[in-house]
Amino acid sequence: MPLPAKDRRDPGGTSWGADLFWERFRCAGCGRCCYSPGGGLYLDGEDMERISGHLGWSIKRLKTLCSYERDAKAWALRQPCPFYDSEDRGCTIYSVRPKTCTRYPLHPPLQEMPYHLAVDAFCPAAREFAKETLGWWIVCEANWARILKRMAEADGSEDEGSGERGDG
Repeated sequence: MPLPAKDRRDPGGTSWGADLFWERFRCAGCGRCCYSPGGGLYLDGEDMERISGHLGWSIKRLKTLCSYERDAKAWALRQPCPFYDSEDRGCTIYSVRPKTCTRYPLHPPLQEMPYHLAVDAFCPAAREFAKETLGWWIVCEANWARILKRMAEADGSEDEGSGERGDG
């Protein structure tokens, strides 16, 4: 499900759609994201350091729970996630979980659709969110080019009024 927004972590993008998503989205705590095959639970270097430090493990030991995906050029936790506790229905490393987990069910924009975030339809709470807000997203999608133009114009007028100039 594409949403007309960019992730707030993209400094060149906009964030209003993503912010609205996080304001309204409520995780159901089902854990599907933790045990879905092909879930793409990627770990970057910071994730590896943070998680292994929290557990008192070496990075080499943490990598034994991962596979290296050549296409993505990244380490991915094997599925089901070894840190998901199915009895307690929770993450055993929640405070240091991978960045990809903190952003789920949103995925970064695709090159073909740079002003869209993908919402994972495998997530029941995301599907419910989409049902509740579909009309709003359709209006945004239909008017997105106009909205972006207005935002750019507003940003330009704020810069002009700030008195800051980049010419020295």
